[in-house]
Amino acid sequence: MSPASEATVSRLTENFDFHDPEYTPETAETVNRLIRGGSGVAYSSAHGGMWVLSRYEHVRDALRDHATFSSAEGVHFPRAAGLPKFSPIDHDPPEHGKIRNLMAPPVRREVVRELEPAFRKLSADLAGNVVARGGGDLVSEVSRPFAIGTLALTIGLSQEAQGRVRELTKTMWKYIATDPDATRFWPAYHDLLSEEIRKAKEDGSGSYLAWLAGATVDGEPIPDDLLYSIIVSYFVAGHDNTMNAVSRLLWHLSGDRELQKELRERPDLRPLVAEESLRRWCPTDRFTRVTTRDVTIEGVTIPQGSRVVLLFDSANRDPDKFPEPEEFNPERGNSYQHLSFGHGIHHCMGAHLSRMEFRTILDEFARQPFFHRAEESRLSFENGRHILFDRIQVVFEGGGPGTAG
Repeated sequence: MSPASEATVSRLTENFDFHDPEYTPETAETVNRLIRGGSGVAYSSAHGGMWVLSRYEHVRDALRDHATFSSAEGVHFPRAAGLPKFSPIDHDPPEHGKIRNLMAPPVRREVVRELEPAFRKLSADLAGNVVARGGGDLVSEVSRPFAIGTLALTIGLSQEAQGRVRELTKTMWKYIATDPDATRFWPAYHDLLSEEIRKAKEDGSGSYLAWLAGATVDGEPIPDDLLYSIIVSYFVAGHDNTMNAVSRLLWHLSGDRELQKELRERPDLRPLVAEESLRRWCPTDRFTRVTTRDVTIEGVTIPQGSRVVLLFDSANRDPDKFPEPEEFNPERGNSYQHLSFGHGIHHCMGAHLSRMEFRTILDEFARQPFFHRAEESRLSFENGRHILFDRIQVVFEGGGPGTAG
């Protein structure tokens, strides 16, 4: 894709708007860098007014200070009326803690560890199918079904839900920030969730969804609105971020034969590559908060009640934290301090699960033949936040799967 014009970059830097059609992932890198290079704090009149934080220190501190930077008005902005809150990200304490406890069981470290053999089989089956044909699209044939498949294994999803969750989510992201209400996307999602809850209550499978449908809070059944909020959060975050992060990882590998070789020879490098990929390309570019008091950063006072955009991807490329941030360097030593999993009380609950997924994919592709891109891939935003590829078409070299660890 051609670089953005100077006029577009200047306009978006002076009046930041992540829903502007010209704010593409490529344009974002330049705009974010320019904002970060100033005070790191910017004001935009877009969407009724909002402030932007772009430096690592400022974004991390805001995530840590949940009492000042509240999530209770929803982290998605703008947001169509009628969409329920996402759990637990759209809640502050004390509700946040109660909800997080309800969501924790399927992503605890020991539970995730038990899922590893099933994850490995899934990744081997998906990769094997593409390799057997000599190539294919790593988005539609690997990262997307892997993300949805691991979600199904983790919480328990019917085949119907697995087949529909991506399109329903895609439709939601298309309209959430532009429509005045949620009628074009939420009823269909609600119907799917209702059916999944019904099945979970009847199937006796022992899945997390079955457990959740019968769980209680303070001795009472979970209210329907909270139940839907929890499940839709798992449906969305559980596949979207994984799909996009795995796609980025495979895209980078498809353009770096030497790194593919290193991963075969050095299994110890694989987790470092995963962390550096998350640092270099945050799958969710930003979240928002609302200030509960006046707060001053770099001499700039952000008033109480202000919407604040936290640029995760920009923070991950702050040279004060990560020297030469544009360089992909798995051995830089502090890649794991990226903010792609968030920070503070809203640190991603599924971090253990995500790292297992990345490790599984890297281990599997280290066994397979070398591969390279057959064509250029196109990046785009969903809802101004989620960075994804349309496709990653690759060709595998002949000779059959390798035997490296």
